[in-house]
Amino acid sequence: MSVRSASRTRSGRVDAPAGEPRTRSRNLHDERQPSSAGLAVRYAVTGLVTLLVVAVAAAYAGRTMSTEVAIDAAVRATALVGDLAVRPALDDAVLRDDPRAVAALDEVVRSRALTGSLVRVKIWDRSGRILYSDEPRLRGEQLAFSADERQVLATGERHAELSDLTRPENRFEDHDIALLEVYERLTTPSGVPVLFEAHHRYEAITEEGRRTWTRFAPSLFGALVLLALLQLPIALALARRLRRAQRQRETLLRRVIEATDTERRRIAGDLHDGVVQDLAGVAFALGAVVRAGGAVNVAEVDGAAWRIRHTVRSLRSLLVEIYPPNLYEEGLQAALSDLPARLSHRGIEAELRVEVPVEVLGREQMELLYRVAQEGVRNVVVHADARRVVVTVGRAGDALVMTVADDGRGLPGPVPGRPGHLGLRSLGDMAKTLGAVLQLESVPGRGMVLRLEVPLG
Repeated sequence: MSVRSASRTRSGRVDAPAGEPRTRSRNLHDERQPSSAGLAVRYAVTGLVTLLVVAVAAAYAGRTMSTEVAIDAAVRATALVGDLAVRPALDDAVLRDDPRAVAALDEVVRSRALTGSLVRVKIWDRSGRILYSDEPRLRGEQLAFSADERQVLATGERHAELSDLTRPENRFEDHDIALLEVYERLTTPSGVPVLFEAHHRYEAITEEGRRTWTRFAPSLFGALVLLALLQLPIALALARRLRRAQRQRETLLRRVIEATDTERRRIAGDLHDGVVQDLAGVAFALGAVVRAGGAVNVAEVDGAAWRIRHTVRSLRSLLVEIYPPNLYEEGLQAALSDLPARLSHRGIEAELRVEVPVEVLGREQMELLYRVAQEGVRNVVVHADARRVVVTVGRAGDALVMTVADDGRGLPGPVPGRPGHLGLRSLGDMAKTLGAVLQLESVPGRGMVLRLEVPLG
């Protein structure tokens, strides 16, 4: 059976066990991230493309709506021509093809109706006979009504549509010019209904729609451009905030990697300097007993047994430090009570004071309190040269406050409010994500106080 153990170099650095890959730090900026200006440019380009798409859609919709408005205007104009010009000149004699009545109507139509976009007028009786047209060759022809024309005669509702230039009544029209037909029902002085048909040049209708559209298009596009420009500073601010958040996550991840690597080295060093050395001593002692033959040195055997028990306790302490099994099963107070108990064999007096119930804390908050207490006790053992440590959990207003105070030598210089040690710095970042505050206070020669404040509720 092969056994892998950690080895220590001459410089004191603890290497990973043989065959285990070393942890490699990764440069989190190897993959180039876009700058805030780059993100803003991307937003601007995306906004410009969106603006163009919206502008094209708005232009199409605006032209369509403007054309519809122009058609409605043509329908209203036809109604005005029919009511104000044609109806007064429409005599019952026109129904009998009276030449003088038709001539009088023709004079009115040509002088007062055929203006602007209106280029053709027809008047039909109910049988489908053309009573009048400004195109004389159509007068008197008998043609079949379409469904829309019958509907206008029956209901009196106006109707507009593009002319079908292949129909017989449109054979004298220029087939290269599109026409818009507008139908309206008129009545003679005796109350006989007739169909009034007016043809408008469709190009004139669409041109009017275009003019209508161009009048408000600059305002629409100007508003869209202004909206995009107003959003650009907001997008730039959001991009900067995103980059800051990315940098914070990268920094946190880098510190987690560094803390993990440091913790692995510390565990390897503890095993090498403690358990491995103790077991090596036990092996040498038992080997000496075996080599002594039949004579058994009771003191050596008893010493070896003591060192084995001490090694087992050290292993158990190390396992509890790595993962406290009673933190979630028995509660935070039980887990905290294990920390001061491990200091007694080092000659350090330790005390735990839990002045408030801690069951109200969540799982992440419990783990944060335990890890901070663990790191505080560990720093006392390694750096403080203290004789007494007090771990206190109390309440201050709406926050739960835990302190780890010792009477050691403290730090030689001023200490910023935020811990600078790698382990404490990582815990400070963890505390920040939970809305907590981790501070380190020190007076040279009078010890240190590690203080964690966790908001409740």
